[in-house]
Amino acid sequence: MRIVLCDDEAGYRNLLHEKIQADSFAHDYDAEVKECSSGGELLAYLDRGFSADVFFLDIQMERGGDDGIWLGRELRRRGEQGLIVYVTAYMDHVLTGYEVGAFRYLPKDRLDQMLPKVLEDIREELADSEYVFHRGGETVCVDKHRILYLESRIRQLHLVTAEESYDYYGSLEQAGEALGRQFLRCHRSFLVNTERIEKYASGQIVLQGNIPIPISRSYARAVKQRMLLEMR
Repeated sequence: MRIVLCDDEAGYRNLLHEKIQADSFAHDYDAEVKECSSGGELLAYLDRGFSADVFFLDIQMERGGDDGIWLGRELRRRGEQGLIVYVTAYMDHVLTGYEVGAFRYLPKDRLDQMLPKVLEDIREELADSEYVFHRGGETVCVDKHRILYLESRIRQLHLVTAEESYDYYGSLEQAGEALGRQFLRCHRSFLVNTERIEKYASGQIVLQGNIPIPISRSYARAVKQRMLLEMR
């Protein structure tokens, strides 16, 4: 699970970081935590291709304005699908958070009481959005929204996200069943995430990052029909 903590109070960021790591050990899940001291720092990471499953955003940072709310709007404007948890000393902005689909609110003075339940709710929410596969002796969980495409290479699958790639044994048919309707078979060797399609033209699909994926003749009609439905 990739988590971002965005708060201008270094002491509180460190405390939240430690408690999340302790919870991950207690409940046996991987937590990769990145700290940001401002919205600008977080957006700079996003510009370099970084993404996250969960964003903990302090509502009031820097000049005391509600820039955590603005940051949430900016994340959604950029297409970020991660869960947003607003961390705040005040509850004045609860209604404003609904417009970005805030997942939870975490009062700073009730961290010990509320954080365990918030993290439990996050794990349950993400469980349905994760693709799980086995590579060697480890189990890997990847957020479906982060996947760009999968490619079949003889007996192995090559899974690509915006940040990394994985190679593991499996079939494209089984992967397609596990990933669901969000993913489209466009070639005997390729399965693409429809959320990541930027362009569609006869003969190929172009994914975010200007990645071309071929469309084979046998799948051309089904792809065309799906694209027409997606554009409605």
